[in-house]
Amino acid sequence: MYPRQAALIQLTEKQRAILERMANGTHIQLHFKERATIILAASQGMSNTSITKEYNLNRGTVKKWRNRWAKEEKDIMQIEIDKPHKLKSCIETVLSDQPRPGKPATFTPEQVAHIISLSCKTPESVGIPLSHWTPSALRVEVIKAGIVESISVRQIGRFLKRK
Repeated sequence: MYPRQAALIQLTEKQRAILERMANGTHIQLHFKERATIILAASQGMSNTSITKEYNLNRGTVKKWRNRWAKEEKDIMQIEIDKPHKLKSCIETVLSDQPRPGKPATFTPEQVAHIISLSCKTPESVGIPLSHWTPSALRVEVIKAGIVESISVRQIGRFLKRK
């Protein structure tokens, strides 16, 4: 069995210019710099192993982004032809992380809004003999008001911190 050949990457001048600005830019997110560097190196014929060693990257990372680019290459070319003004944003989309599944939110945005709204009121205005809210007092009132069935004091603190 022969080792699989890495996907060949061919770039147009416009694509190369955008990727070089990303790879060399000083005001760009690091993940874009790294991924643009991988694509540029791959377009110069470097193997995944060479890119891994040259830039001190994980082999799986190099393989992932090279393959992602190769998979999207036709669409990128089509965008460049049809809508050249959208090429940069298309490249950024290709080099962005895909949404990951995760645990669904425990509290709805409406519940969070009600909790924050209640925290903006004085405790006296809702019949609580306190000068200001504590997370534990707010927790008790949120449950009593029926906004949520249960919530931790720590979660109340997180919501208030975001406010």
